Amino acid sequence: MPRGKPVALSNGRGWTKKGDAKDHFSAMLKRHAVGQRVEAAEDHSDLLSLVTAYDNVSPEWHGAKTGGGVDHFIKDHDDEIGRIQFNSKCFFVVRKDGTRVHFSTGKAIDAITAT
Repeated sequence: MPRGKPVALSNGRGWTKKGDAKDHFSAMLKRHAVGQRVEAAEDHSDLLSLVTAYDNVSPEWHGAKTGGGVDHFIKDHDDEIGRIQFNSKCFFVVRKDGTRVHFSTGKAIDAITAT
């Protein structure tokens, strides 16, 4: 039996260990340039499934990232206070209304496997 917590997304994608899921999304982030829109349908589907699951971890968190709907994702510099000085990169949700919010795929995976 594999060790670790499994990760299953609503789009059918899954991993037996959360470390494998983190590796998948880390590789995805590395494939994109800063400012680049995520165009591949499979990548978009994986990100949308992950951020939707993240938004549903708790009632008070519901919709915090997806807002009124997701238009697309981009890779950009992390704008979170305390991380700016490290020049780290992350994915951003670009909502249908044009607003955007960053999200950490690692934090999302940790949150959805914490239950």
